[in-house]
Amino acid sequence: MNVRSVSHNYEQTQPLWINDPFELKGTPKGLKLISNKRNLTEYAAELAYLHGKHYGSQYILSLIDLSGDEQSKLAMLYMEATDRDVSECVHGRDFSIENDYTCALLALLHKDCQETRDTFADVTRKNIIDYYANTLQGLLDEACDELLCNMKHEVGSYSYQDRDSGEILWSSL
Repeated sequence: MNVRSVSHNYEQTQPLWINDPFELKGTPKGLKLISNKRNLTEYAAELAYLHGKHYGSQYILSLIDLSGDEQSKLAMLYMEATDRDVSECVHGRDFSIENDYTCALLALLHKDCQETRDTFADVTRKNIIDYYANTLQGLLDEACDELLCNMKHEVGSYSYQDRDSGEILWSSL
């Protein structure tokens, strides 16, 4: 089936659920409207809230401070939000002919056993996270900034940019 016709069909039926002419309050049972980009930003915000550290005027969370499962889920959500473009990321940052991914793949093709499957899966996961590390760190930084802003607004502070230095400063109302 053509992907465009499926997405067009989805877009045509979506307004019926959103308009809710019978005031059913919500979506039909078992269905959930999903935005991959929203899922990604919400998960990054959740990670910032759970694992972020507050240092003075900053909220900080490093990608390497997350568990392997959390890193994997963040990378998976990013790949979903970017339409699953995985053409280069499996190689990590090493595009040579003797990179880890190619060697693990050749070993798996040569001898298909649990050990070579596990090695291939580990190398692929490590390479994907390494390839997207800067982008994922940027998402975490944005989530931390948003969390800090929300926390400051809750206590009645507002932000402004200093005209001389260009820094973002906070002040109470």
